[in-house]
Amino acid sequence: METPGNGLVFGRIAIIRDGEDQLSALPSFPKEFGWVLTQLKSGKRYVVSPLTENGVFALDLPAGSYEVSKLMYEERNGLWEGHLLARFTVQSDKLTYLGTWEIQFTNLGPSSKVLGKVVDQQDEARDDLKQIYTGAPRAITKGLLESAKEGYLSLVRPRAEQ
Repeated sequence: METPGNGLVFGRIAIIRDGEDQLSALPSFPKEFGWVLTQLKSGKRYVVSPLTENGVFALDLPAGSYEVSKLMYEERNGLWEGHLLARFTVQSDKLTYLGTWEIQFTNLGPSSKVLGKVVDQQDEARDDLKQIYTGAPRAITKGLLESAKEGYLSLVRPRAEQ
């Protein structure tokens, strides 16, 4: 749902482990990704969980600059939480493409350094957006997410073995 005066941001999240995007892989187990956002000017926090289950997302937010202040990723092993600094801007009444945010695990322990980068895949993202966004068509503005190169994720709630 869109709120008048807000902006819509969209893109994709890719969780890379063992060389494979965990969110877009055939689901052997449900996987969810979410984040906590802080609007920089007001300090207001937004918990968006799940943001996506398969990588693609579209989010309606008030205009302003935002910082991703926490990551949450749930999969077969349990719930991971951590931090990978990222910022983006929402423009009033605009549709903004943020890019594909690739978050790559560097090891498989209960705590992992993650590497972040943003890839511009706007053509593919436009096709994905058509699947999840039913609003009136409008021009897309590009405002790629600014991501730190390194962060971490820690397994905070391991899932009991089945």
